[in-house]
Amino acid sequence: MKTLFDPVAVGARQAKNRLVRSATWERLADAQGRATPELLAVYEALARGGVGTVIISATSVDPEGGSLPGQLGLARPEHVEGHRRIVDTLHAQGCLALAQFAFAGRDGALWSAGDPDTAALAALPDLYARATVLARQAGYDGAQIHSAHGYFLSQFLNPATNARTDAYGGSPENARRLLMDIWAAMAGEAGRDFLLAVKLDCRDMAGTPGLDRICLETAKILDEAGIDLVEVSGLGGNKGICGGKKQPQSVFRREAGEVAAAVGAAVALVGANRSPEVMEEVLAETDVALFALSRPLLREPDLPARWEAGDRRGAACVSCGKCYDEAGNGCFFNRRRSEA
Repeated sequence: MKTLFDPVAVGARQAKNRLVRSATWERLADAQGRATPELLAVYEALARGGVGTVIISATSVDPEGGSLPGQLGLARPEHVEGHRRIVDTLHAQGCLALAQFAFAGRDGALWSAGDPDTAALAALPDLYARATVLARQAGYDGAQIHSAHGYFLSQFLNPATNARTDAYGGSPENARRLLMDIWAAMAGEAGRDFLLAVKLDCRDMAGTPGLDRICLETAKILDEAGIDLVEVSGLGGNKGICGGKKQPQSVFRREAGEVAAAVGAAVALVGANRSPEVMEEVLAETDVALFALSRPLLREPDLPARWEAGDRRGAACVSCGKCYDEAGNGCFFNRRRSEA
């Protein structure tokens, strides 16, 4: 019987268990996008807590800087040393370490799919390629393309947000063009042992029909191209599913299961993974290989170790969403306890 704590192959690497810390925008980098001691402390706690794979932050690939406050960068040589410290901390505990590359806009503004001209879009893959080179220098095991949660790149795949009529819109092939060009640019720098991953939406907050099919077809095309890991998400990320303890568990299990049945790459399911029993049901019923968590690990960085030790109570996270209002994207309840 498969369990959450089986070792699992991800491309040319092996994760020590099936639990993944899904990338989280911590808002803890300095004004130049460099890692801070506070950010390193987050990853030290995660490394000690027993998770098998950690996907780092939402990292800007733009040398002009990120568009999100406190956003980590991996676009200039001076960014590498801070990332190396994070990677070394994770590797010391046997964790796989992947960077997440996220381009959301420039000059502090979030771009939409219709904003840039074709020349600006054609220049973006080179930024991702450069970030891949820097990620390898920092010692990462791989990198993930963030194409989910309604951010810039995901808008091209969604017919509700892509009204372009040029080479980047108007047909499914054109809608995938930017993502596939970024993939190809990264693959050209990755090497055989550097994992490449993607995060895709299978639903959105507006209920746009057909996104599950778009997610599936995109995953299949990337799988044929050689992707190592597909993380299936949706609904604007965890903020879209912070509905309290009564919300469904492992909410994208159907869509992730369909992707896992159709591709050879490892598939990770993210979204309200709070119960080991529910996740093991998904393991038994589908080919999903990994389970990604974010908010539960803000509340309990040592949650994987607790489960592995035999305490199988569900995550203490109550899905309240208050972490979005906290400095450092931390847990409201942890802060309240520390102040008591």
